[in-house]
Amino acid sequence: MARMTPQEATAVNILLGYFAGRPELPPGEIVRCFEILANRAHNRLQGGWDEFAVRRQWPYAYEEEVRA
Repeated sequence: MARMTPQEATAVNILLGYFAGRPELPPGEIVRCFEILANRAHNRLQGGWDEFAVRRQWPYAYEEEVRA
């Protein structure tokens, strides 16, 4: 798997910050995509959003996993 460039990782963090500030909740499928991208971006930058921050921000997207 190709590594993210610093510019790509920074873009992911900017987008996550934008969506976190919106009043409406993104669909669970989108949140789970954020989790994957945040993990990769955090690994590249060693900072910013990570998968745990995504789960804390939008916990409703993972409620299905708990029920399964």
